[in-house]
Amino acid sequence: MNIVVVGGGSIGKRHIQNLLSFDAVTKVVVVDPSELLCQKITDEFGIATFLTLENALEKGEYDVAFVCSPSHLHVTHSVVLAKRKIHLFIEKPVSLSRNEALILLPVVKRYQVHVMVGCNLRFHPGVVQLLSGLERGLIGRPIYARAHFAHYLPNWRPGQDYRTTYSAKKNQGGGILLDDIHEPDYLCWLMGEVTAVSGSLENSGELKIDSEDIAEYTLWHKSGAYSQIHADYLRRDKSRGCELIGTNGTLVWKSSGKNPEIVTVDWFNADTDEWITLYTEESYAPNQQYIDEIEYFLGCIKRGQAPMNGATEALKLVSVLDAVKQASHLGRIKVASPIV
Repeated sequence: MNIVVVGGGSIGKRHIQNLLSFDAVTKVVVVDPSELLCQKITDEFGIATFLTLENALEKGEYDVAFVCSPSHLHVTHSVVLAKRKIHLFIEKPVSLSRNEALILLPVVKRYQVHVMVGCNLRFHPGVVQLLSGLERGLIGRPIYARAHFAHYLPNWRPGQDYRTTYSAKKNQGGGILLDDIHEPDYLCWLMGEVTAVSGSLENSGELKIDSEDIAEYTLWHKSGAYSQIHADYLRRDKSRGCELIGTNGTLVWKSSGKNPEIVTVDWFNADTDEWITLYTEESYAPNQQYIDEIEYFLGCIKRGQAPMNGATEALKLVSVLDAVKQASHLGRIKVASPIV
């Protein structure tokens, strides 16, 4: 397969390195507007780079594109590529809003392009074990879930000033709500369609950025279950996890640290009144989930099979997060002073 990677930033570079390890990949080229970054990529990987997508498309033909540009450019780049009948792996989020995603949807349908939006946490052992536990009926019917993700933004991209990244810029889709799209994505995957939301997005002022650094929200699922999510850019020790509570037990996934990551998944069996460890890994390599998602995606393209988390599914999730933003605009309600 010939592949063009659009965007040579941190996630683009990760995908480049991983793609080059696959036998099915015959060529990888990269598009990025930064001459300095293009030169670094050529020096490190020995592959061709282009400053514009148009130039790359003029110089070669491609089977697949990995869209890793800043979030506010995902739809623009994806539409151009889809019209060339190039299958798309789009880094999360598919777009900044539902209206943007609606521009892409008819294009991929018309040109019969397969799309997968990259939510790598679907391939993380913690989420994989939660899904397995639900499918095995370990906790009975799910009642509610509590998920969290917290990671200090200045530590996300070592060597780069966090204030210059898209995460810090609201107009580029920055903010913890969209940056941490993984939690609502896997919760919708596990718990089903969302029918209502409530929540709050806040800027603590600690990081001197104009995007929100705290998100607290609740999703009500069509099944009758609900899930609560906390995410922030502020916690110095990276932490992630989820509790799934059901009619007959509990599943708990905990992850801490980064490179390596400590991962555990435990199950409380209400029938026997005991905790059982389903999975434990003291030195999980986070890159493995990215390798696994590429292997899955390329396998789907090779078989002519539509991958999971396509454009329609991703649109639904963006609609959910749009609703969270609207709910947050209601603002805080002051507590009435007590009558003495």
